[in-house]
Amino acid sequence: MSLLNIYEKRRTHLLKAIFFSLAISLLASTGCIKDEKFTHENTTLVNVGDTAPDFSAELLNGNTTTLSSMHGQVVMLIFFSTECPDCQTQFAEIQRLVTEKTPSFKILAISRGESVEATEQFSKKYGITFDVGTDIDLSIYNLYASRYVPRNFLISPAGRVEALTVEYNPDELHAIWNKAEAMCK
Repeated sequence: MSLLNIYEKRRTHLLKAIFFSLAISLLASTGCIKDEKFTHENTTLVNVGDTAPDFSAELLNGNTTTLSSMHGQVVMLIFFSTECPDCQTQFAEIQRLVTEKTPSFKILAISRGESVEATEQFSKKYGITFDVGTDIDLSIYNLYASRYVPRNFLISPAGRVEALTVEYNPDELHAIWNKAEAMCK
């Protein structure tokens, strides 16, 4: 084997190792891989009973909204990532529920740290009919949490968090959905 072949083999192995390390680091930093020092509890900054922090978000339809403009309504605030498999599963289920049940509460989904283009593609793929906004710089998400998506915050008409879920669990999603509907009656 020539020195050039040995060099190329080592270079290929090194590049694979670097790529693998970067991929693992990226997944861990976005909350897609569990890290024992980060729990749902210690990464949640807003809890049940707290006042939901106000924010301004650019929506895909070109409008801007604030959480405070929704006071007086029940709001399900959802943080998600377009690359997150749990988010994809949850959005398919939420859109199914929206189509079947026409909710009496407001749904506002915010993509965490992603471009408008990626968020638009995601919304089109899942046929999303409710408001979707972007949080490119994480300024909104960082008010509520430091890791893990999807996150769902159920906010009362007075602006208090009534329930929350972290990551996708079908039973928890249905429970928070049912609680939102009950709050609207």
